[in-house]
Amino acid sequence: MKLFYNRTGRIILGIICTVFTFIFMFSVAAGGILGNIGLFSSDTSEFKSELYKMAGKDYAAWILDNEENGFTSERLEGMNCYYGVIPGKDTEDIDLNSDSSYVYRNFKDVKVPKDAFKNYYGIDGDTEITLSEKLLDFWTPSYISTEYSEVYTNVSIEGIGYDLIGQKAYVFGNGRFYPIQEYYYSYKTSEQPEGTPNTNSIYSKIWANNQANLEVVQEDETYYVVEDSKKTEQSEETEESEGKEEVTTDYLSEETVIENGALGEDGDFLYIDGKAYKPLSGSVKGYVLALNTDEGASGKLCLDNVADLSDIHAELTKLNYQVSLDSISAFGIYEDNPDLTYYTVVCFPNETKLAANTNTNDYYAQANALIAKAPTFKILLPLTAILSFAIAIGCWVMFLFAAGHKKGVEGIVEGPIEKLPADLALVMAFIAEVIVFAICIGIVDELSASAFGLIGMILAATGIVAMLIGFLWSSNIAVNVKLHHVWKNSVICKILGVIKKWFGNFNQETKYIRSTIKWTYRIWAIFVIITILEWFGIIATGADSLLLIWFVEKVAFGIILHILLKSYAKIKGTALALAEGDTNAQVDLKGMPLFLEEHAKAMNDIQSGISIALEERTKSERMKTELITNVSHDIKTPLTSIINYVDLLSKEEIDNDKAKDYLEVLDRQSKRLKKLIEDLIEASKVSTGNINFNFEKVNAVTLLNQSLGEFSDRLEANKITVVTSLPSEDVYLKADNRYLWRVFDNLMSNVVKYAQPNTRAYVDLEQDENKIRFVFRNTSKEELNITAEELMERFVRGDKSRYTDGNGLGLSIARSLAEAMGGSLKLSIDGDLFKSVVEFNKVDK
Repeated sequence: MKLFYNRTGRIILGIICTVFTFIFMFSVAAGGILGNIGLFSSDTSEFKSELYKMAGKDYAAWILDNEENGFTSERLEGMNCYYGVIPGKDTEDIDLNSDSSYVYRNFKDVKVPKDAFKNYYGIDGDTEITLSEKLLDFWTPSYISTEYSEVYTNVSIEGIGYDLIGQKAYVFGNGRFYPIQEYYYSYKTSEQPEGTPNTNSIYSKIWANNQANLEVVQEDETYYVVEDSKKTEQSEETEESEGKEEVTTDYLSEETVIENGALGEDGDFLYIDGKAYKPLSGSVKGYVLALNTDEGASGKLCLDNVADLSDIHAELTKLNYQVSLDSISAFGIYEDNPDLTYYTVVCFPNETKLAANTNTNDYYAQANALIAKAPTFKILLPLTAILSFAIAIGCWVMFLFAAGHKKGVEGIVEGPIEKLPADLALVMAFIAEVIVFAICIGIVDELSASAFGLIGMILAATGIVAMLIGFLWSSNIAVNVKLHHVWKNSVICKILGVIKKWFGNFNQETKYIRSTIKWTYRIWAIFVIITILEWFGIIATGADSLLLIWFVEKVAFGIILHILLKSYAKIKGTALALAEGDTNAQVDLKGMPLFLEEHAKAMNDIQSGISIALEERTKSERMKTELITNVSHDIKTPLTSIINYVDLLSKEEIDNDKAKDYLEVLDRQSKRLKKLIEDLIEASKVSTGNINFNFEKVNAVTLLNQSLGEFSDRLEANKITVVTSLPSEDVYLKADNRYLWRVFDNLMSNVVKYAQPNTRAYVDLEQDENKIRFVFRNTSKEELNITAEELMERFVRGDKSRYTDGNGLGLSIARSLAEAMGGSLKLSIDGDLFKSVVEFNKVDK
């Protein structure tokens, strides 16, 4: 197989496949043609008979080509056939064995066999005759071509009728009945059985003319007397008054005599070619015969003007030539061209010459040779077809395996043809094939029917180009299959992907619009209601011609409405995002109408202004934080010295009581100052994100109990009783143990400092499936005229007198630390009841 992994190898496979495809097609065509004339029949006489008919047609071409020579020539006389030429085309009543019947014949005292070839031809000066020496010559066969061998004749209708048994309509003209093609009539029920006035008027005149012609003919014809066994009183009175014989006289020609009692008044019958037919209305009610014409006219014929042809059903079934209606009163038929001279050629084998084997290889001799080879052809043609088909398919399969491979290169290599999407390649191949065959058909149509050789060359060239296109497409589909991207690399897949993406974007847009604009449903509901009302209005007023324009207008309006809602939703969504603190939110201006784009730009300008102001504020806050940090560090060094020296002085024996009091104040205030500085540094670190947390699994119950134990003495000193509610099992969360302790320390410090003495403080540890909540509640000893939000600000204290210890940073630091560790701290104030809740995510044990 690798032998064909190059362009030359694939071209060789293509050529072999093409050659054997042509062999296969030729074998099938030859088998079909010969099989159609009886090659594969068990009765060899059928094959022989058909070959002799084909030979007779070829002989006829030679015979008529010698019309000017008296239908004879040296070549004809040397052939293995008896032939004769009869003038005209109607030979049913001609004696084929009579010499007087022929204008020329090359046999005498030879009886014409029943199976002799007999066919008529119309020729004139423009008749084209081609001659061939071969019996089955597919390239340049013998051929007689006469242009306009038939002419179209318009015939006036002389009567119309309907056969109820056969359910067919017929017209009469040109001396005979013709079946009407089904397209041109319909026999159907009607609420107006009287039909169309104009159509009925035309046929009433036709029937009247037939009646008048009949009466004229009767004057020159011999009439017959028919006895009437049942005379009416009126006829008896007439006979008596006229003194005539007691017989009734029926003034009809011999062919129109009707049985006794069949006749009424003339108006009760319709006459066609001198024969009387009953009107169809006598048998059927509520029907009409609707007529259509090639001119576009139509009409409905009352059954009073339609003859009932059921009585001659058997004769009508023998008529096969159907006609079309040119107009309501005329039809057209094709007839032999009267300008042509017609000859009937009679031809049969000269068995004596054939038996003598005179080496004259004419048509009968070739037919006998084919008959002798028939057993061989029966086997050879199917075998050739099967083998050539197998070889062609094998080469094509090998071509498919070789497609995409390149010598010395691993994997599948795509060429320019193979890169095309599979479905696009299929469409292009189909269009190319159609164009090739259309060009072929167009050229062949322009050529003379006798130019079989040139036509054959054109067909062969067309087949080669068609095969080339097929190989290119096969290469494309084979490579696409090998690369497993027949579907992914198709135009349909890409289009569907674009549509899916568009629908996905549209769905996202509609969801965004609905979530942003609460009254979206009402807008679309109004649009739908108006659309329905307009549709009903168009239908009610009958303005159907406006439906297409109205539909396009509604689709366009719907698209515009969607764009407007989307643009408005963008502006509103950005405004809401800015209101929620998203300072980076901006309005996307793409696809936005001009009048809304101005508002969107203004919104973006607002966002830019907020961002600038926020940057300035952040910068200011950072400078404050840095200032506080730097100042705190600068103060901390001398403060440490002060604390150390105060500690040293307190250890000295000082007799002065006032000095001792002063030392106590210095010690207390220096420690308070130290605590303030530490809190400031801590707050600065938290706000700037300079704290490194060591997250670990923390036992919430244990840590809370330890925190409460640290404050037990201070709580007892302030006469505050702590009531706890803790779970019996350990509960865990993920946090930094040291900084979580600091959060609890700040909250318990608040309880110690600000709780009303002689009251209870409640500390609860609550949990659910996902969360852990630490709840601290106490009653404030001071009136709380401040909100929870204000109390969370830095340097804000509930004790406005600032009499107690504290700096207003404890709660702010606790919240910042809780949030930095993934939790939260929330405060609530209800009168003097102060409540703080710390919440974290719960983790498994």
